[in-house]
Amino acid sequence: MDLSKHLRSMAQAITETLGDHSLRQTAKETGFLKRTSKLKPEAFLSLCTLLKDSVGKNTLPNLCSQISYEFHTFISKQALHERFNDKAVSFLKQVYKQLADKQEITSSVLEHHSLFSRLRIMDATSFRLPSSYSDYPGVQGHGVKVQLEYEWLRGKLLYHKIQAEAKSDKDAARDQMESLEPGDLLLRDLGYYSARLIKEMESKGAFFISRVPSQTKFWTGSSKEGWIQIKPEEDLKHKVSGETIDYGFIKVGGDSRSSYVARIVAQKLTLQQQKQRERALHLKRQKGHQTLSANQRTQIQILVTNVTQEDLAAQDLYPLYSIRWQVEILFKAWKSLFEMDDVRKINQDRLECHLYGTLIEILLSSMVTFQCRHYLYWKHRIEASEYKCMDIVKQALPYLVSPIKSDSKSVVKILEAIFENARRHGRKDHKEKHESPFDVLGLTYK
Repeated sequence: MDLSKHLRSMAQAITETLGDHSLRQTAKETGFLKRTSKLKPEAFLSLCTLLKDSVGKNTLPNLCSQISYEFHTFISKQALHERFNDKAVSFLKQVYKQLADKQEITSSVLEHHSLFSRLRIMDATSFRLPSSYSDYPGVQGHGVKVQLEYEWLRGKLLYHKIQAEAKSDKDAARDQMESLEPGDLLLRDLGYYSARLIKEMESKGAFFISRVPSQTKFWTGSSKEGWIQIKPEEDLKHKVSGETIDYGFIKVGGDSRSSYVARIVAQKLTLQQQKQRERALHLKRQKGHQTLSANQRTQIQILVTNVTQEDLAAQDLYPLYSIRWQVEILFKAWKSLFEMDDVRKINQDRLECHLYGTLIEILLSSMVTFQCRHYLYWKHRIEASEYKCMDIVKQALPYLVSPIKSDSKSVVKILEAIFENARRHGRKDHKEKHESPFDVLGLTYK
């Protein structure tokens, strides 16, 4: 890996998107910039993304002060309040899209998988809103849900969507069906489960591993000879913890519209896994989610897949599916590092400016973080901690404000410092008897 060349490409991608000229052009196209204004598009973008004060939780006077210190521009709190409008939201959305397109230039594959071309992980995170927002109904009160799909091997964010907390996850899964390619492996949780979508995935040549709803029924036999129901909870009752049963390809579901043929693997959970599941169910109940069906099979876990036994043994299926949990690391960073869920009572346009501004910040940080991961592996054979690296990048973002305004060479210097700090402080801590993604995929590291 030629680090210098890679950093120059990344710096150029950042300055081309977030530089003054590009931002002003985007601001004109979206209607955010119509006439000469004290608050330039680049200052507004920095306020919503790179500067330390969050527009979601800080007061208007504090935000005005932040602009004055960084850009030597003095603006009243009323003038700033009026800038948080639908045109500002459109402006930030467009900047996000332009930056996302630059991932093609900056991303590198960590390692090619022997079976799958891409490992696609989809999940969502949500949080409550402090007051009533008519466009964001929640499970209880009001709330925001942010959908994410990213490709783990390249660290590329494929999809995001901000929606009301009450919206179904299946809508996001449908949005992404057109982007499927042969050889993709989709790792998804229960919220995205749909027999119709699973059939469509297979028709496109994609692979999938998913949990199944607790009420799902399984059958062996044929329409001529008759169907015999299989009950994994009964079959696993006398098995030891951690043991699996591979039923092979059988009928999943009841009626003809919702049934299909797929491979079913059931595993009896360990005591630790059962405790983790109980904690997860408890958190869902606290948020007002229904968990009645999940209580029926608390001691077992059932996975459905179209990957054959010849390609992947049953004992290797669960570790591969566990890579899906890497998305939780990203969500943890979104909330603890970027404070996406920390908002005060503000108007809806300002809320959405906070959300899309934070997404830009997250996207930029992710682009750099995953390239740190790639560099540390290929140069030093180190498995990076994505959370630690993202924290390092987050701390560096305010120092990018001035370099972005000057030239890409200045941005390269900041990136060099980020990569060196990642080398010194970004190594992943390995827990005893716990497989990391590198362990699962057979990537050797120090």
